[in-house]
Amino acid sequence: MISGKYKVVLLDIEGTTSAIDFVHTIMFDYARNNLEDFLDSNFETQETIDALEVFAQDEKQPSLAAFLVGTSSKAEKIDRIVNLASQRMKEDSKATGLKALQGMVWRKGFNNGELKGHIYNDVPTAFHRWKNANLTIAIYSSGSILAQKIYFANTTAGNLGTLITHHFDTTSGPKRTASSYKIIANNLCADASEILFLSDVTEELDAAKNAGMGTGLLIRPGNKPAGNNDHIAYDDFNTL
Repeated sequence: MISGKYKVVLLDIEGTTSAIDFVHTIMFDYARNNLEDFLDSNFETQETIDALEVFAQDEKQPSLAAFLVGTSSKAEKIDRIVNLASQRMKEDSKATGLKALQGMVWRKGFNNGELKGHIYNDVPTAFHRWKNANLTIAIYSSGSILAQKIYFANTTAGNLGTLITHHFDTTSGPKRTASSYKIIANNLCADASEILFLSDVTEELDAAKNAGMGTGLLIRPGNKPAGNNDHIAYDDFNTL
């Protein structure tokens, strides 16, 4: 058991708590298919404008206005954004602005019941076991904090969001950079050695280990082969 060694379990989502295929097919397709309608209805809201400003900066533009130079109508502006966002989703971009847009579109899908977040069968039991052992459960994903909260509040296993204490996304830094994990440890008010990070991506685990965290590699169905690494491997959370 991990409760005697760690105080925090920090979790990735794709390939760790949830199937990669679900995120990359169902959720990405939903975002692509609904982004245009979402922007048409929400283009002038401050939340959308803020996300689009970050999206433009991710594309190396100084501002949203600069990104949209040459477009005159609302439809033209939306078309430019949707075309580029769709391309970035195909590339599996982790850009913060894109993730914010995806999160807002997914919120609609989760709220109206069109989406339910996939969760592996061992996850709910593990979450309750860890909480009962007074462990803090936190999420670190490239998906926006908004998307994370909505996802875990609307899973196939019910609302697991109440069991999660903290959420982190790329505003804390890239997931393959050790400094990001140091920032997270500081925000959790914990020593890095008191945190166990679980992921299916060895580069992320390497970064967490370099920051001083404990690590565990998830070998889930459909995950990419991990290759040579020095992280303890787990098929599920039952032994944690």
